[in-house]
Parts: sequence; C-alpha cells; structure tokens
Amino acid sequence: MGLFSSVVDMPGDESIAKLFSSSLEEIFGGGDLLVEVAREMIKEEIKDKVRASLEENPELKREFKDAVALYYESKIRQTLAAARIAKASARLGLKIAPRDLQDEVQKEVEKEIARIIDDTL
Repeated sequence: MGLFSSVVDMPGDESIAKLFSSSLEEIFGGGDLLVEVAREMIKEEIKDKVRASLEENPELKREFKDAVALYYESKIRQTLAAARIAKASARLGLKIAPRDLQDEVQKEVEKEIARIIDDTL
C-alpha cells in the first residue's frame, strides 16, 4: 500500500474531494469563467482569420471597409432620426399641454435634453 492509497482510503476523503472541487470552482468561477475564456479565444481566432483574409485580398478589404462605414453611417442616421422624433414629440406635447404649464414643461424638457447630451459627450 502506497502513501496515496492510504490517503484516499482515509475517513472523510469525500470531504477532501468536495473541498478540492469547491476550491477549483471558486478559483475558476465554476464552468462559466472557462466557457467565457473559450468564447473569447474563439473570437480572437476568428478575428485573426478575417484580418488575414482581408490582408490577402485588398479589393475585398476595401469592399468590407466601405460596408462597415455605410453601416456606421446608417446607425448615426438612425440616432439622428430618433432624436428628431423625440424633438417633434416634445414640441407636440408642449402644444397640447395646458397653456399655464407649457413654460414649466419646456424648461424641464430642455434641462433633460441638456443632461442627456452632457452624459453622452
């Protein structure tokens, strides 16, 4: 009988195994952390392959870059449209508000818009 077999056969060996496995879970965050690490590694591998492919084909790189720029511009236009809708909605709300509350509501809306812009920049 070796040293390890006597340790394994000791009373409470289940407790040691539980302690060991719970320590590993504590260190690695259970399976979640390992899965997250694996996902990040896969993403990096895909990014490397995409970059390599684009470097090998300048025409495809230019086409891809133009498409990304178009997508970015469309997102900015979408944000601009949402801002214009919000502005028109605020103006409409002011028009239908009772006259004696219009100034108060307008000041509050202006403060909120200024806060949103400040938070964004």
